[in-house]
Amino acid sequence: MKPHFEVKYLDLIWYDKNTLTKVTESISGLQIQYDDAKSQFECETTIYPNAKGVDRGQLAIRFLNNKIAKPYIDMPNGNVKYLTPIKDVDTGRTWWIVADEWDQKSKVWRSIAPNIVGSIKFSLQGKPCILAIAGADFTLEQLESYLSSFKNDLWELILDESSAVQANAKTSNAIGVNDKIIECINNLVSHAEKVLITPKAELREVQALKPRKAVKPVNRTFMELASKTNQRFLTSRATDSTFNVAENRYVLFALERCYRIVKQVTILANNKAERYKDTVTKLENQHNNFSDSVLVERELVVNDLKKLAEQCHIDYWQKLFTNKLDNSGIQFSEHGQFEEFFIRIESLTKDGDGFFIKVWDGSVWGDVDGKYSIISFRHNESYAPLLSVLQHGMILQIICQNHLYSTERLNIFNLNSIKSIKLIGSESMLNARLAFNKEKLLGKKLSEQSWQKKLTGSEIEEQEKEKASLRNRIGFYEQNQTMSEYVYEKVAPKLRQLDKLIKAFKKLQVKPSSHFPNSMTFVQNPHYQGVHNGYKTLCDVTNLADEELLLSLEEIDAIGLVNMPILYERWCLLQIIKILKESFRFTLQDNWKYLLIEAVKTNKTDIELLLTNQDAKRFIKLTYEKTLDHGKRPDFVLDLIWFTEKDINNTKANHKRFVMDAKFYNRGTFERFGGLINVIKHLYYDKNYSENDQNPVFLIHPCFNALPARVTSQSWGKYSYLGEVNINIEESEELYPNHCYGGILLNPIDRELYNDELQRLIGLFLQYKLEDSNTRLNTNDKTVAVPICIRCGSAHVEIIDKTNAYKNSQGEWVERTPRSVWTKCMECEQYQIFNHCRTTDTRLIKNGLYWSYHSARAIEPFNMKSPKCGEWGAW
Repeated sequence: MKPHFEVKYLDLIWYDKNTLTKVTESISGLQIQYDDAKSQFECETTIYPNAKGVDRGQLAIRFLNNKIAKPYIDMPNGNVKYLTPIKDVDTGRTWWIVADEWDQKSKVWRSIAPNIVGSIKFSLQGKPCILAIAGADFTLEQLESYLSSFKNDLWELILDESSAVQANAKTSNAIGVNDKIIECINNLVSHAEKVLITPKAELREVQALKPRKAVKPVNRTFMELASKTNQRFLTSRATDSTFNVAENRYVLFALERCYRIVKQVTILANNKAERYKDTVTKLENQHNNFSDSVLVERELVVNDLKKLAEQCHIDYWQKLFTNKLDNSGIQFSEHGQFEEFFIRIESLTKDGDGFFIKVWDGSVWGDVDGKYSIISFRHNESYAPLLSVLQHGMILQIICQNHLYSTERLNIFNLNSIKSIKLIGSESMLNARLAFNKEKLLGKKLSEQSWQKKLTGSEIEEQEKEKASLRNRIGFYEQNQTMSEYVYEKVAPKLRQLDKLIKAFKKLQVKPSSHFPNSMTFVQNPHYQGVHNGYKTLCDVTNLADEELLLSLEEIDAIGLVNMPILYERWCLLQIIKILKESFRFTLQDNWKYLLIEAVKTNKTDIELLLTNQDAKRFIKLTYEKTLDHGKRPDFVLDLIWFTEKDINNTKANHKRFVMDAKFYNRGTFERFGGLINVIKHLYYDKNYSENDQNPVFLIHPCFNALPARVTSQSWGKYSYLGEVNINIEESEELYPNHCYGGILLNPIDRELYNDELQRLIGLFLQYKLEDSNTRLNTNDKTVAVPICIRCGSAHVEIIDKTNAYKNSQGEWVERTPRSVWTKCMECEQYQIFNHCRTTDTRLIKNGLYWSYHSARAIEPFNMKSPKCGEWGAW
């Protein structure tokens, strides 16, 4: 349902208690959604109790129709509190505010209502609207860092057409600035300085007092002669030289515009130099912290043992099986002639319409009459959901009617009618018992060694691959740091010179004007012409030739700290675009800058940006606040069209949707909503952003301590959860979410390489979640999509020879699976290894220890668990 009102934060200047002389709106109103189940509108905002000095603005409501119905708040005690109307004299709009007390000194209405964590229920023209108010544990300085990062990142995206991360690109440069731009700025300054040596001036007629003998009379002169006698000085016609001519006014305008552009280039060059320097330091620390041993997280080992202990009992698997059976929608029969049928599931048939089985004859498991046995659902589609319920190694008691059809090689059991299915045994349970005893012994050994584990030969080999890639990236970022420092050193002095030139023109009483004069001065004088050409060239090469674009950026620069949840959303949008553009090498459509500005400045929804990566054969439509078919609006939707590597002409398109939502929550707010996982599942299930389990859904948030438990040994596991295993194991839910939902920390404050969290998440989508992860019917484990490097975004990878075997943690030689494929990025040397889970045939992709998104085993940190069942592959 479309709202008939809007809710915004406003900066207000008051004339009196009832009238406004000025209204400055925040960057956007609050996002309003309608909850069909509750029949109410909902929106969220945040207060900042720790950020003294923040101008919180005034929460205000405006109706978009002409219906007159005084809005009010439903108070907890059953009373109502009516809102107060305030009229804007400039626009005539009426805003409704909560007005508790008039502050005569500050000329502002004060109200405590919107500044307390909790929720407020408004009644707006008979429709309820719940405003949920969250708290935030930020200081003013930290909030300012968000605002600064937002503005700088926006300028950087607009100014930088090329991606500096593409190390092999010859045109790579820092923030879109190269020697051509530096030369352009030098010439501009040089010409402006020469204009100031002999600026154009005009003689204008004025009136001035002159000695009687030198007077050139005007009307006033005769009046003075008639009224006063013997005056030594009289008003006379005179001339005055002025520099405030059209040519100089335009030059001043051009210099001021150039100053703004060069100032931003200077800021960004310095920021980039510092950022690259910081990145190099952190990558060097990563590289130097590798050793021949690792500290194993005791808590993770204990948690793994607890999970394995639960899985050692048949009750655990029976409950899990019963829940899956209940959720499958299968209707069982109550009437008929049934018999017991005991089977053990072996594997899926080639056509995927049944299972190979072993049959219990009362004493042993085997085949009937020496033929392979199959249960088939081909002739009874109502039982087809069992294909996703039954798994390898299950021992089942089936009370059913079945029809045996025999061929020369096969016994095919068609299940015509089923009364019940009971799990009486499970190979997974036996595997869990073996794993439990094995892990328990390893845990005791590690405890005796103070949880320090010596790396095996294969683990050291894995580590060396990671170190080689790190050295490659350190060199790359050092090169970009040098480039950014070079730009800063060349441009920063010119900024000071431009400032000096602008002050000099203003000292001559010149006023700026954007009107380009139709004057021969710009033809005859090379320095006036040089300033004009320099301004136009600078706008062109910095992608700011459009006046409207530059004005919009200047307006956004004036934004203050009013509505942080909206600001955080827009900041996250910029980070997503940066990651796709710089880290994964997508190019944006021609008009993307105007669409991005529109997304930042306005309250519009369904703003679409198109991105293309031809090398990786991936095409994305990124929609900000997309309205899904069921009416809900997540913050960010990535609709991916991709083509297989073998589809040379891109004839058959494949589609996948990925959803992300940003919440500016602190720990207290998460706890109020039942914790991080409950908030994530609310988005996935209740708001149905998954669209009935079709779309992966991930939350983006700034809270460092939101994660209830750590489930992986990788460093990112302290802050982020990628759905690699379930954090809260409950009887009624799946044990492994299979990367279908999760939440990541995205916060520029006190966080190492914070955008890596987002890059890893988007890499999960672009590498893993775009296609079916089951590789049973494939010739090997490699994706059918073009492999894309998660570290640098290159699609140029090479398949490398792998060793035939490796030593496991017990020192035993283990043969590698022939289905696995090893690849290496030809640019950054990052390894990408494709393998599968031995239990479920689920694809596993290992991107080294740091960039892998699967859960790493606590005892073997270089081994990745399957997101489908928790088992690991034979790499």
